[in-house]
Formats: sequence, C-alpha cells, structure tokens
Amino acid sequence: MMGILSRAQWISGPDYDYGPDDALYYEDRRNHVLSRIFSLDTCASAVLHIAVLGYANVRVNGCALGNVELLGDWTNYAKLVTYRSFDVTGLVHRGENEITIELGNGWYNPAPLTLFGKYNLRERLAEVGTPAVLAVLEVDKEQALVSDGSWSCREGQLLFNNIYLGERRDLSSEGGASLPVRAWENERVLEPAAVEPCCRFEPIEGTDIRELSEDSILVDFHVLETGMIDFDFMAHAGAEVRISYAEELGPDGLPSHESSYAGLVGMTVPEGFRIPGGPGAPELAVQRDCIICAEGRNRFANVFTLHSCRYALIEGVDRSQLEHTALVPVHTDLSATGTVSTGDGFYDSLVDAALRTKLNNVHGLWEDCARERLGYGGDMIALAASNFMAFDCEGLARKTARDFRNDQTEAGGVPETAPFVGIGSNGTAYGEGPLLWQLAYPHVVLRAYQFYGARDLVEEEWPYVKRLVDYLLGWDPEELAVHCLGDHGSVLTKESFKSGTPDKEFVGWCTVARFARVGLRFEEILGLPDSGYAARFEELRAEIIRRFAHEDGSFGDGTQTGIAFAADLGLADEADLADALAEKIGEQDGILATGIFGTTIAFDLLHRHGHSDVIETWLAREEAPSFKAMLSSGNRALAEQFETKLSSYNHAMFSSYLQWFYQGLGGIRIADDAVGADKIELRPHFSALTDAVSCSLSTREGEVSTRWSRAEDGSLSFSYRAPVGIEVRLQVPEGVEVWEL
Repeated sequence: MMGILSRAQWISGPDYDYGPDDALYYEDRRNHVLSRIFSLDTCASAVLHIAVLGYANVRVNGCALGNVELLGDWTNYAKLVTYRSFDVTGLVHRGENEITIELGNGWYNPAPLTLFGKYNLRERLAEVGTPAVLAVLEVDKEQALVSDGSWSCREGQLLFNNIYLGERRDLSSEGGASLPVRAWENERVLEPAAVEPCCRFEPIEGTDIRELSEDSILVDFHVLETGMIDFDFMAHAGAEVRISYAEELGPDGLPSHESSYAGLVGMTVPEGFRIPGGPGAPELAVQRDCIICAEGRNRFANVFTLHSCRYALIEGVDRSQLEHTALVPVHTDLSATGTVSTGDGFYDSLVDAALRTKLNNVHGLWEDCARERLGYGGDMIALAASNFMAFDCEGLARKTARDFRNDQTEAGGVPETAPFVGIGSNGTAYGEGPLLWQLAYPHVVLRAYQFYGARDLVEEEWPYVKRLVDYLLGWDPEELAVHCLGDHGSVLTKESFKSGTPDKEFVGWCTVARFARVGLRFEEILGLPDSGYAARFEELRAEIIRRFAHEDGSFGDGTQTGIAFAADLGLADEADLADALAEKIGEQDGILATGIFGTTIAFDLLHRHGHSDVIETWLAREEAPSFKAMLSSGNRALAEQFETKLSSYNHAMFSSYLQWFYQGLGGIRIADDAVGADKIELRPHFSALTDAVSCSLSTREGEVSTRWSRAEDGSLSFSYRAPVGIEVRLQVPEGVEVWEL
C-alpha cells in the first residue's frame, strides 16, 4: 500500500496569500477544485486511496463517496497524515472517466481567529497551509491513476470556508478561472486512518417555519444537532441569502448566538469586555452561511462546515420561495455497542440526550463543543467509561493516543488538547496541559486494553507513556500538584469555570499518585519488572493521607469530590467512603456537587456499594440544578454546565451518567481487571421508578444482555446471557429469581 501511495505527488492550487497579519483571510478567495480525466480498459475492481491536508469533497464521474463528509483527519500534520481507501468499483466504467476533488480549508488552513481572545491557530498549530491532496486510483490491483502535475485545477464556487464561521458560496457561476497545479513529492509519514470517517445521517426536516418579516424566516428543527444545512429555494440571479445558526432563542424570540460564538469571540464576559477575534475577524463570531444565488431554483448544502444548532435564521427569502430545508446530522460513524431501555420516559430521554450529545461532538476526535471543537483530555477521562460502553471506540482511542504522542514535548509532557492548539491552562510547561488533562493519554490506552484487549496499543505507547510518567514523577510533588484545575465543572463553580473548583490541591496530589499507578499498571500488563512505581505510589499515597486526612474520616476540604478521589486511590475503606459520599449528597439537598472527574467516580462507587438510590435522587431532581432543568428547553442535548450562563448548550462532559444506566439499571459492568471485556460483573439496581429494564453490550466475544422485571406482586426476576469465554461475576440479592439464558 505504501509503495503505491509513494508514487503519487501532493497537488494543490497556488498558495493563498492573506497578507502580513493574515487579516485578509476573511475576504473572498475561491477554493480549489482539482480534476483528472482518464480512460480504463477494464474495471473489475477499483479502490481510491486518498490523503488530505484540509478537507476534500470527492466525486467520481459525478458521484460522491457514499455518505462520507469532512474527508481529511485532523492530526499534527508535520508528524502524521492519515489516508483512507474507498471501493469505487461501482463508480468507474470502461472508457472515459473523471475524478474531481474539491478542497476545503479544514484544520490545515484555519482562520487567524483568536480563540478566547488569545489563541491564534495559524500561529499555534504545528503546520498550516494551502489545502492539498495525494491520491492513487488502483484498478484491478494495478495503479491506474496518481495525483501529479498532469491534473487540472480551477477556482471553485466557495468564496470562503472555515470550520467555525461557515461558508460563502457563489451559485451564480460554476466557479472561477483555471489555475496552475502545484505538485511535489511526498515526504510525509502516511498511515491508514484508525478512526471511522465522518458520515451523514437521517436528515431532520425543517417543518416548523415562522415568518419574521417579508424576507426573514426562522426554522426550528426541534432538536439540537451538529450537522449541515440542506436548503432548496427560489431566487433571482445575484440575490444574497444568509443563514445564521443558533442553539437557543433569546428573550426577544430571535436566535441567540452567545452559546456558540466560535472561540467565544464576541461574547461579553462577566468582567464587562467583549472577547476580540484579532485583525480582520468579525466582531461577533457567529456560525453563518452566505449564498449568492443563481436565477430560479437554488440548492445549498454545506461541504466543509458543521453547525451546532436547533434554529436557522434565513434572511433574503420569503416563505413562498422556500421549497425545502433540513438539518443533516454529521458525526464520526461510531457503531453502537450498548443499548439500554428503561420503560421510564424521563430515563429514556436521559439516555437519548447522552447518546445524541456524545455523537454531536465526535468528528474524528473527542471534541468538547462546537464553539471550540478541540480534543480536551479532561473530557476524555470523564467520558471514557460511558463512551466505551455506548460505542465501539477502539479506532478513536488509537487515534487519540497517537495525537497525544505526536505532540509530546521534549521533556515528556503532553498537551491539554490533542492535537495541540496552544492551550495549556495551568499546565506544567508550554505545550503541556494541567495534570488530569495529561492523564488522559495513558487513561484512554488502558481503557482500550480493558474493553478491547488492545495489548499492541499498550506496547506501542508505553515508551512515550513512560516518558510522561517519569517526567512528572521527577517533579517535587508539592510543586507539581498545583498544576491542577481541580474537579472541573462542579455546580459549586457558579461565576466562572475556574472559581470555586472543589478540592483543587487535594485533587492535584491524588492525580500525581495516579501517574505512579499508571506506570505500574503498564508494567504489569507488559510483564515488565517493577521499576519503582509501586513504591512511589505507596509513598505518595502515605503523604496524601498525612497531609489531607482528618480525624472525622474526611479528606481535603471535606467535599464530595474529596470523598470520590479518596475512594479512587483507596485512602480509606471504600464502603465507608461510599456511605460518606451518600450522606454528604443527602446533606446537600440530593445534589451531586462533584465536577466531571468526581462524577464518573461517584456513579461507579455509589452503585457498587448499594447507593444507586442516591444517584436516582440526583438524576430525577426537578428544580435546578438538575438534568430536568437542563433538558427543559426541549433541545434533547446536554449543556456544558448546570448553572453557569456562559455554557455551550451542546456539550457532553456531564453525559457520564450513561455508565450508570449500563452498570446500575442494566447491571452490566466491565470488571477492572478485564482484558477485552472478558470479565463482567452483573449487579443490577432494581429501581422503584420502573418495572422492567433491558440492556445489552457488544464485546469481542459476543453480546452480553440482561433483563429484569418486577411482577404485580413485587417479586423480581433477572435474566442474563453471556458468551462462552467471558467470566461472569453475579451479584444479585437473595430472593431475586435468576435465569441464565
């Protein structure tokens, strides 16, 4: 494969010039369309291999590559470029054929927009440039066509395209002038893509349409999705139509863009100033598409931009001109591995919201939300357990690990986001994130081993994980522990994301100890002799107890977070800590006040020690802060925070409750010592809120399924099925009728 790819050249149109400060980026500048006509004598089989710097929209004889979108994985392009292979046998034929590749900016040619008012991706990313493509068409297992200087190039219809801000397309013309083709030899590391491609899914028709004025229409899709608009309308030549997108409406009934301003640019923060976007940038970084119309029927569909929205404001047409509009969900094509049905309307709506929001924010990597679209390590730790139960995430885990490794610093640290974009909130050095965000790298690898048996991934990443662990353990722990953001996202954090974070110092120390435990676990898996990590872990554990343990059995500041992290490290009897956490939650009006890290620990801890009723009290809570309040808008998607006003309304970081639906209500938990999910614990919680629950989980050995039900007389029955080769550890109360199917 690599031999075939190595014969191709990278090709693109002429380099874009945006001026000395890149401010001209925002002006109209047509994209590039590359094409090649070729002839075939035979075509029993045909495979297209393609790598992209940026995004590509490929058509073979006018036909798309199935439902694939956003072709071109975001990586540290200076270290690795991935390629994909598509069977195009049904698209080519004997005789003359044509392949056309429309290029988009993607992450390779980002705007100089200053995210949060300070991070310019054009300055921070490892490499930026003019989008390019490398392609090979293999016909009957022989090279038939390669990308090289013989291809043609022309200007496309897109005058502007950006991952955050939208697209500006000129439908009044087929494109612009012919351009010279640049071609150069491949000197990059190329590897097959590990993660599934982004795809289109079932369109959501825009049927709730309200006329705001004679040329302004508001479409409500009644669900918050991340996707692309598909829009048909009548217009006169040269007319301009604008579409802006929003996750919510303001008090005036019009779209409010605050929750989805790209990089927060345009948001007015509590300190009273508006976040700037840098030279040439729009004052308000709204998701917006613009269409220059042809005469008669027009059709516009996004190609290189995703929108997070429930509402679309269409300006420049009236209701009679609108023929059709739909929002097309687009996300990485992750196959579902877990299902859970509770028979309770609200519980099932929580499952739906968790799954929807997770998928809304997976596009080749675990993203946080549409206004950032960055792969934050903290979110990965918080969501790994629930994501791995809901979807097949092995490919995503492999890409994530490689992204962290590719941006590892010379000292050994890894970034807050992978790929690295310059952000390092309280990190250990430039290019290195805060502690829990760095822990995501080994954490994801170990989860892949637990769920998928990915020992090869453990072996491959261990030299780099060891560098990370040894680097951090080489610090004075007192100096290292302060490089922690604490239990991010707690409801105790009301004014901003950073103020009020619970037990920050204690969490920092606990995370240092977790790095020692990570090193020990990797060595155990690989059968390596202990190089001192066990002793280091015990030393840190003892010091944490000395510094933070109190006579009443509490730790740190005595918060729920403190109890959860103490249990995670085994600082005291786990059952006693679970009891203490349940009591603490009760004292705080049933509110789970942990942040994203403590929450995922708490769901597991409370269930395993018989306190699922406490979890249910929190999940079913009516008044704010609560999930019911969060979902009361009808968006069917989760928000970033429970009470903070600056939240995204399409953010998955608190969707970790889904793990309890599988582990608690469904009763299926992958054991901590499992390798490829070969050991499961069946410990169902028989909820009083429903009379029957069914659950399933696909593993490498086959499907594990459970069902329990409550009869009219109150008696309970529990049935399960597990493939041969999976060790089942059954923990069901006496008096429950158990059936193995």
